[in-house]
Amino acid sequence: MWIVAIMGSAVALLGLAGRALPQRSVKIHNGFLKAQTYLELTPDDQRAYVMGALDGIYMAPIFGAPENDPGLVSLEACVEGMKGSQVAAIVLKYAKDHPERWNWDLKDVTYSALREVCPMGSGERK
Repeated sequence: MWIVAIMGSAVALLGLAGRALPQRSVKIHNGFLKAQTYLELTPDDQRAYVMGALDGIYMAPIFGAPENDPGLVSLEACVEGMKGSQVAAIVLKYAKDHPERWNWDLKDVTYSALREVCPMGSGERK
């Protein structure tokens, strides 16, 4: 389970660092997992993955993402108070609703799922 959380953190950091610093050319590497793999994980491993992904997003300023980035601020505000199981359910629902994206990197599907629930700049949940 811990390896899933660590992988989630790593891919989230790579994804957010590239998004938060548009003035620089940043290569976003492929993630470790595909969205379809998430559907096959146990609920505990799904929860560990999303907690690691969010921990990675929270750490983005260490890697140069601005702390006051509107996307980062709104996402943090939106998920504040959510349990890992709730975030895992959001990603699970999104992945199930989008089978055309099962071949996408899980980090990208996770980000899309969270953005659907937490639109950028709003700090509010849909």
